[in-house]
Amino acid sequence: MKGYSTSSTIHTVNVPRTQMVDHFIDFIRVANELLQKELDLSPANHVVKNIMSHLSLQLRPRYSPEEIQSVLSNEYIRSNHRKLQDKLSEAEFLAELNDSRAICHSESSDLDPLSRLSAWTIYRALVSQELSTLRSFIREKGRAEKLPMIFVGSGPMPLSAIILHQLSDANVICLEMDAVAYDASCLLLERLGLADKVTVVMGNGSEFDYSSYSQIFVASLVRNKMEVLERINQTASDPLVAVRTAEGMRQIMYEAIDEAQLNKQGWRILGRTCPQENLVINSTLFLERVRNPM
Repeated sequence: MKGYSTSSTIHTVNVPRTQMVDHFIDFIRVANELLQKELDLSPANHVVKNIMSHLSLQLRPRYSPEEIQSVLSNEYIRSNHRKLQDKLSEAEFLAELNDSRAICHSESSDLDPLSRLSAWTIYRALVSQELSTLRSFIREKGRAEKLPMIFVGSGPMPLSAIILHQLSDANVICLEMDAVAYDASCLLLERLGLADKVTVVMGNGSEFDYSSYSQIFVASLVRNKMEVLERINQTASDPLVAVRTAEGMRQIMYEAIDEAQLNKQGWRILGRTCPQENLVINSTLFLERVRNPM
């Protein structure tokens, strides 16, 4: 669409903060209206690709609580937030699918093509932070390390699962409910020679039996997180769960978990990772089950 320009950045030198917020809301409005009209949300559509890139950059800087509240409470944002997130999720899925298929058709059989992806540095920083935090809780509770992990919602490009295995040397089971993502990730892992270490299981995270696992990750794009957590609560005996969420302005792009609902469901927050400015958007909550939930 010709109405969108990547030159309309928000963080501009000498622009008052209040004006930046107004510009941000205007950008979200234009981006959403374009995304709702576009039939092709794949990276082949340069308008969509530019919107995704531009939005990602705008969400990384630090905003004040007042600025965050001004944007998230805006009537247009509140009315269109879910529809925008649905389109952003679809665009991200298609970008991952495109990368996964491209690597499968490349001549390389090692991990070099993964490390050249623009997302590689971001995901490696995020997973490193998550794994370091998880290990601290494992040691604190005297649990065994290198147990198999399960990653719910791994998608067509299971970068997080691959990096988890790479950094921990543990086997990782990817749980994926989308048939296209399942097929693409199976082919990719076979192509990379990782299929015996990072395996993919077809299934819905809200219906899976987690009784064999004590270390469970839930991806940011999983839309039924509370149902998944309820199922983990029902089937796993003593789980440590790392569930990705979003804080502050980053809630524009990714769904945030209602932490009050976690307590009602019987979870205790052990800790959390924080976004890394200009790099990692997501934050991650680490949960354990409360023996006697209130």
